[in-house]
Amino acid sequence: AVVSTQSTGAWNGVIWSYMGWEEICCVASEIQNPQRNIPIIVLGSISIITGLYLMTVISFHIVIPIEDMVSSSAVASKFGMITMGEAGKVVLALTVVVSTLGNLQCSFITNSRYIHSGAVEGLLPSCLSLVSKRFRTPLISIFFCTVVTTIFTLVGGIDDLIGQASFTRFPFFVLCSAGVFVMRRTHPDLHRPYKVPLVFPALFVCFGIFVFLTPFLSEDWLISLVWVLVLLIGVPLYYLLLQNVFHLKFPKRLDSSVTAVLKRVLGCE
Repeated sequence: AVVSTQSTGAWNGVIWSYMGWEEICCVASEIQNPQRNIPIIVLGSISIITGLYLMTVISFHIVIPIEDMVSSSAVASKFGMITMGEAGKVVLALTVVVSTLGNLQCSFITNSRYIHSGAVEGLLPSCLSLVSKRFRTPLISIFFCTVVTTIFTLVGGIDDLIGQASFTRFPFFVLCSAGVFVMRRTHPDLHRPYKVPLVFPALFVCFGIFVFLTPFLSEDWLISLVWVLVLLIGVPLYYLLLQNVFHLKFPKRLDSSVTAVLKRVLGCE
């Protein structure tokens, strides 16, 4: 293998630390003055995360010998233990937990909108488009995210999930970035509240391709291939169940029945 598994894992961990900037796009319709505020939010958040990440890593390297850092599975707790004693170990461990819960909350808020929007556009079963009458939130999509997340957590380890979640998202990022060039060519006169310079999507396309291909150069390339196949399973399922190319009555009836039950039981519409 050209790249070691450890190097790939470290690379994916770094990418995961910076993930989250794209989530703001999911709630763009709920942001005031988006053409001004979205660039500020994205650039500001990336700058803050970069500064915090660099300061944290530098602090770890100053305090903890590199040999101990490599052998430790909880570097932050070890850093707290050395600098502040037993109390520091607990405090930093709790800080990591709170940060993780905050990230999880934001992911559920935004990712459920992906599913809800897809269902509204007819790309997913209509039952996933239901919203709570009381809270006006995509309740069923949130439940669906919870179930899928729980299954993946039980099946795989956290390091594997972080690694695969990082690299499997980038094909879609690349397609979105490439779509900027397509839209500029096919709809040159379209009103654009924010017109991004083309150099940025071009650089991101190159970076995204690199991130996606790197795992296939490591010893665990077969695992990455399995995840790609899992993504590709969605293509035949889409045409079989939603486009109904074989004119089956069962998928539509099942979707209608599930939708009716969820409306009645959970008070959705």
